[in-house]
Amino acid sequence: MSRAQWRMLFAVWVTYGAFYACRVNIGPARTQIERSLAIDPLEMGLVLGALKVGYALGQLVNGQLAERFGPRRILLFGMLGSVTACLLFSQAAPMADALGPSLPLLASAVNRTVQFFSTRSPLTPIAALLVVLWFLNGYFQAGGWPPTVKIMASWFTPTQRGRMMGVVGTSYQLGSALTIIASGALVTAFADWRAAFVLPAAVLALAALHAAFKIRERPEPGEAPAIDESLPPATVERRPLLETLWITFANPRIWVLALALFGLDIVRYGFLDWAPGHLEALHGSGVFLAALKVAVFPLAGAVGALASGWITDRYFQSRRAPMIAASLFLVGLLTLTYERIAPLGAAPTIACLAAIGFFLYGAQILLVGTAAQDFARKRTTAAAAGFVDFMGYMGAFAGDMATGWFLKHRDFHAAIRFWAAAALVAAVLAATLWNARPRTNDDALAT
Repeated sequence: MSRAQWRMLFAVWVTYGAFYACRVNIGPARTQIERSLAIDPLEMGLVLGALKVGYALGQLVNGQLAERFGPRRILLFGMLGSVTACLLFSQAAPMADALGPSLPLLASAVNRTVQFFSTRSPLTPIAALLVVLWFLNGYFQAGGWPPTVKIMASWFTPTQRGRMMGVVGTSYQLGSALTIIASGALVTAFADWRAAFVLPAAVLALAALHAAFKIRERPEPGEAPAIDESLPPATVERRPLLETLWITFANPRIWVLALALFGLDIVRYGFLDWAPGHLEALHGSGVFLAALKVAVFPLAGAVGALASGWITDRYFQSRRAPMIAASLFLVGLLTLTYERIAPLGAAPTIACLAAIGFFLYGAQILLVGTAAQDFARKRTTAAAAGFVDFMGYMGAFAGDMATGWFLKHRDFHAAIRFWAAAALVAAVLAATLWNARPRTNDDALAT
């Protein structure tokens, strides 16, 4: 690899990892938000799910916009929008007072929309406001991944993708772990859930400033010798939006990846969103200790992302499906194990969460990053990655809705079994691509 490639890898790593500062910070603050604003678990499930719907729609839209207007612009737009939404979320109660008579009208509109997804009783006005704000945050957060995938595809070849996307994968796993720990510490130190939203917004704002100076969409000739030296300069053809949509939707392999990620993200956000509160109640610990336990989940995932990319490049001739299917099968079995181990104490719980995170994130980075690049057609990597992640976050939304329902009407055991079933179905789907190999680097070479 050239020095320019290393510099760009680091810039992308920092940029995308920072997004998670304003995404998973809500998990450790969840129970305090419920108590402070008198929100029940099912309402909180809708708040958590709103980010996933916003993110899913944003992935679908921003993937296409990144193809049309360039990934760097969409990346910066998403970062600054998420900073704004996160700060507004922290001020939801004063905003509700300021809206006055307008708040019931907003709540009525949100409740009419929610009826498409749930038959629950109407949301309270404050819960409806939180749904809107966290939905907007989700949309802006979706400005991160499709541009990231497109930039990486332009700087690295198919034989480098497994390893390089594994490195990028560690950014959001470490970002998730640090955010979970920091959010738990902030809530504990300030005795105020809003602290978990202000500092992360400042971190993401600084990362946006860094990205504005460091991120470039494509290498200049000679900067990335692993890619064809005859590459044209940074100006490339921008496909019409309808054309990129058609190319993406007509690709059956992208659909398999998308449906597998649907199931995987049910499990991933089950643990990220709900496990901190579950362990806080189960072990009788405070917010910070519960956050520390859950932080091992994405931390071990960083190792899994590195390992899975290297293994598929080294031993499977860049075939991703065998590793994805095997990893998801183990995730399903380990999630069922978590149900029985969690009541036994901190040490076995941490060990189980680490094992789940290792295999889950190893499969996740291959599905949404590496394989999406492998199977995208005609320089539509951002669109393909956006669609795959769109389906993943629709799965995360469905998971939050189901988990909230299980917690209100049944118990956590039922929710955990639901997560495990989702992982096992995703493993079967991924196995259908067992022998599929990557395409050529369409984002680097004309087709």
